Amino acid sequence: MGGGRQVSLDYSAVRGFNYQPSWGSTSLENWLYFDARRFEAELRRGKHYFPKFNAVRYWLSWDAYFRQPRQFKADLAAALEIAERLELKVVPCLLNRWHDLSGYDNGGVYLENFLLPESWCYYRSEYQAYVEDIVATFSADRRIMVWDICNEPFSFVGPSAGTQPLVEAELAWLTELFEAVKRHDAVTPVGVSVHPNHGREGLERVVPISDVLLIHPYFQVPEDQAGDQAARDAFAREVEMMVEVGRRAGRPALVTETCWGAADDAARVDNMRFTLATLNRFGLGFMPYALHYSRVADLHREVDGYVGIARFAAFIEKDGAVRAGHQAFNDY
Repeated sequence: MGGGRQVSLDYSAVRGFNYQPSWGSTSLENWLYFDARRFEAELRRGKHYFPKFNAVRYWLSWDAYFRQPRQFKADLAAALEIAERLELKVVPCLLNRWHDLSGYDNGGVYLENFLLPESWCYYRSEYQAYVEDIVATFSADRRIMVWDICNEPFSFVGPSAGTQPLVEAELAWLTELFEAVKRHDAVTPVGVSVHPNHGREGLERVVPISDVLLIHPYFQVPEDQAGDQAARDAFAREVEMMVEVGRRAGRPALVTETCWGAADDAARVDNMRFTLATLNRFGLGFMPYALHYSRVADLHREVDGYVGIARFAAFIEKDGAVRAGHQAFNDY
């Protein structure tokens, strides 16, 4: 066990985006009502505005698979074909543990779903079957760059004695999934997209189940404090730590989320420029969150739903125009 396969891909060259389709407020809705025409049109806008765009992270939906497994696999196949036509490599994110602080939730997996056999919504075996089916169906697919097992597990503010048993249980579950992916696809690299709340300890925790460290360095400060030099220095040290953990473990790193949102376009551009310049300095490829306006949390303005602490993080507006100033992505 352990994700130590030698990886030859140049992750530092990745200039990608997360993509949440515009029509749904959750991943379930986006896949249950999959629209290949709109899916391709929205990604094509990205290629038009951002010529360096070369990789895309798809947020899959176990819920949609459970309802219509054959249709879900057919839609994923179509999404991979679209990516190929647009010369994009894909990071499919199999499961999600991010649950928005605002309550405007994207859905996904909750603790009782995999932790408590006594729960009437204990789906651990169903998750396992889903992962095995998807990975076996698309095993060694050259369009897939990395299998992302789970987005932001260990969804706690930070490590504590009280959360430690939960962390250990979740790690055991993720390890089962890692081993399942490896059984069905010995070729494609595997990782787990972790948020930075748990620092070095949290990142080192997933090294044994990662061929690639999938990291989320967000420069998360209030808009009026984004120019604070002490905050910027602290962010740079955090990124340096992430790279160092990978170097010591013999793992490359790839940023699968970054670029904190802002309601004000100019403030978002300033945050993006500093963030991407810092990631460039450490030789990291990156996939900001997110390409297109969507009803999913953090990707719309107030007219289309509740807006939380990340405010607005899309690079393309609802009308299909590039967000003001966001062509700056092309400078990195």
